[in-house]
Amino acid sequence: MIAETTNNKQFLSNMRILIVDKTAGLESSHERHRAIAERPSVDLHVLGPRRWIENGREVVWNPPEDCPYAAHIGAMFFKDYYARAGYSAGLNRALASSQPDVIQLLEEPWSISAWQTVMAAVVYAPTARILFYTWETIYRPWTYPSRASWLYGMIDKILHHRSTAAVCATQSAKAVLLRKGFSKPILTASYGIPSFFFNDNTQDLIPNRPFTAGYVGRILYMKGVDLLIEAAAALPDLHLIIAGSGEDQGTMQERCRELGIADRIKWRPPMPERQIPEFLRQMDVFVLPSRTTEGWSEQLGRAAIEAMACGVPTIGSSSGAIPEAIGGAGLIFKENSLQSLVEKIVRLRDCAPARNRLRHAGRERAIQCFTWDRFAGDLCSFYRTLL
Repeated sequence: MIAETTNNKQFLSNMRILIVDKTAGLESSHERHRAIAERPSVDLHVLGPRRWIENGREVVWNPPEDCPYAAHIGAMFFKDYYARAGYSAGLNRALASSQPDVIQLLEEPWSISAWQTVMAAVVYAPTARILFYTWETIYRPWTYPSRASWLYGMIDKILHHRSTAAVCATQSAKAVLLRKGFSKPILTASYGIPSFFFNDNTQDLIPNRPFTAGYVGRILYMKGVDLLIEAAAALPDLHLIIAGSGEDQGTMQERCRELGIADRIKWRPPMPERQIPEFLRQMDVFVLPSRTTEGWSEQLGRAAIEAMACGVPTIGSSSGAIPEAIGGAGLIFKENSLQSLVEKIVRLRDCAPARNRLRHAGRERAIQCFTWDRFAGDLCSFYRTLL
């Protein structure tokens, strides 16, 4: 028994993990990787591009000197396309030098970089267990919203065949994967958010400030920001603050002028992650008004989780995984329903005790469910069962 325990410890100490992550340069990604690297008996390697475009903002990866994992810096083409992006340099070198037991793709199973990795692993890491990560909340029978749908379908089938297991962001994503016939082990593990969102400096409402709702994220039709604008038009005392950018921003700003409410809405460009908590705390309520379209459904609602962590009462639509993310710690309105959204905003506007309850409930849910330590622990335990 003693010998067996000793052998197990020796085995676990040699668990080498290679994470393939195009967003490795983000501060939140570094915190995620640090949490995994600091788990017992883990030798972590991370491959990512020097430059990446995240929500319209260029991210440059410069690993810190005290980095607890081995950073493999590569180069990518199509830096601002999630599925289409691929490695032009660095992938083979990272596989050969890390010799991983586990390859964790933080990629959908139909992405170009996922395809590149499983093909290169045949040569450079033939015994590695390969896992992909999926957020997909819409069942599509091997079809994708792209002119390259046939290519993505081929890649997806290859990944289903070549992978050892899968990690899903939500139970909704797991249901889609099962419906596609995936029969290998599946872990459901939602992403965490950076620790600085949990800094406990929430404040009571400022008495002289107008009641303010807000949004952070991409300014796109599917994100439903236009619905929040219509809600402001229906509530003359409601002010909005909106941060982000996107192809529909001009149209939505023009709509504000048509409705005569432009003076009650402040727009901010995309900002570094560390500035987001301060921006969120300028709100009395955060709203994530996403709507489901033919090709998209909200895959988690990370901005809502960040708002809850900051102690901001949160309202989300019923689109995709938003109800799963918010749980009972926020209010859910019927997606695409202006009346339902207005009712939820009015409920919180007129009831300070309800706002205070959601501040505490949202923060507690974020702490319990969406830290990187929790994510790292779930992931590493799952890897050990596979090994």
